[in-house]
Amino acid sequence: MVKNIVFDIGNVLVDFGWKQFYEGFGMPEDVLERVAAATVKDPDWNEIDRGVLSEEEVMNLLVENDPGVEAYIRKALSNINGMLIQFDYAKEWIKDLQNKGYNVYCLSNMSYKACDECSDALDFLPLLDGYVLSCDVKVNKPDEKIYKILFDKYALKADECVFIDDLERNVEAARLVGMKGIVFKSKDETDKLLSEL
Repeated sequence: MVKNIVFDIGNVLVDFGWKQFYEGFGMPEDVLERVAAATVKDPDWNEIDRGVLSEEEVMNLLVENDPGVEAYIRKALSNINGMLIQFDYAKEWIKDLQNKGYNVYCLSNMSYKACDECSDALDFLPLLDGYVLSCDVKVNKPDEKIYKILFDKYALKADECVFIDDLERNVEAARLVGMKGIVFKSKDETDKLLSEL
């Protein structure tokens, strides 16, 4: 029996709107592509979410990926407020599921920088029954350890949880530790799949 809904945050409850954010700096298209390749599209970006590097170490790591656009990288990432934009359904969806009797949690790869500078987009966190963010526990999805940290922290049984994430690999990892999983495409489709469970 499903008792707990566990959401990913990025591209499920908030839009990871990096392209629109970068466009706001007026970069030429070719520069924007290079900045994106060196930052949000590079595996190093995920490393930031583990919360083990200082902000300066993070910046240097990303600049090393393409020193030719260093000035653009440093300017764009000096403050990332606006890169995450909360979907207008997020809070209502959480409350609606809680009103139906579910506990609602989040399990997300998230950096300290995003937590600090995009706090307006994450203002639903206090509504949740609990959450685990990668930066706090120094482990990223899809590492099975982060799912088990959630179970232990809130005394959850894996088979009573449904995990909802936009990335197949994260959902697959959740299934491997015993959770039910839904790959998020849209709120409506997810609601339909939840009702079938």
